Amino acid sequence: MKLQKPGMRNIKTGIGVMICVLIGKMNVIDSTFYAAIACIVSMQTTVKSSLTVGLNRLKGTFIGGLIGFLFVLIHPGDPIISCLGIITTIYICNILKINKSITIACVVYCAINLNIGDANPIVYSLFRILDTSIGVIVGVAVNYFIFRPDYLESIYKEIRIIEETSIKLLKSEIEKGEHADISSLKNEITRLEGLYKNFLEELEYSNEEVENNEINNTIKRCKQIYLHLQVLEQMKDKCYLNKENYIKSKSIYDTLSKDIEIKNNTSAVYNYHISSIIDNINEIHEIDENHNNNESDL
Repeated sequence: MKLQKPGMRNIKTGIGVMICVLIGKMNVIDSTFYAAIACIVSMQTTVKSSLTVGLNRLKGTFIGGLIGFLFVLIHPGDPIISCLGIITTIYICNILKINKSITIACVVYCAINLNIGDANPIVYSLFRILDTSIGVIVGVAVNYFIFRPDYLESIYKEIRIIEETSIKLLKSEIEKGEHADISSLKNEITRLEGLYKNFLEELEYSNEEVENNEINNTIKRCKQIYLHLQVLEQMKDKCYLNKENYIKSKSIYDTLSKDIEIKNNTSAVYNYHISSIIDNINEIHEIDENHNNNESDL
């Protein structure tokens, strides 16, 4: 079995829990457990998603804490009261349209109603809210300040992988006349779109000014390459490369097989798609080179 290195999100989650435990040792919070759980849940892929999940958890904690406090005054741990409290908690979350906070609201309600013991209801409820709030703050802060991923560099790295994959697939097509498996290209494009989505989310919490239209256009060109390859994949008849595309392909490949059969005025549809793929590959390569030149100037 090949062991993988732990990811940055993994490491940051551990750091966040460590900070929560240290805060607990200083008696700043009542329960390290609730703070650590809130920190773990808040540690998402991007700062924006961390804030979203953290805020949802805070909303749920407040609703669950308030209802738990009110119902525990009636009869803590009573089965019927527990049932009515959960129904009320879910109902209020639905009314306030905070459906993503329902689970944590119910958990906090149960923590208060079933675990309060001899503690003061209002103090116990406030501590649960405070514990969770600190856990969320720690989770978001760690995600923001420690090992923030460089999504821009990851995007251009993925673009280079897509360019190389496209070149290999095209070479198989024009040299051997074989339709290669293009599923790998689709997977890489999906990964690129995911990185771009995370990049846009991170951009909201960054001081960087980045022109993302270029990246968006590159993604479109990657998709166009895939679509053209899809069309070629459906062609069953023998097709021939024309002289124009043979010359254009020399801009991509240092060497090409001497066995390529070149015929003009035939296979027009085939050559249209080949030409479009070459143009898109060249455009992607130029965009990547511009990015590298800009980086070296900084």
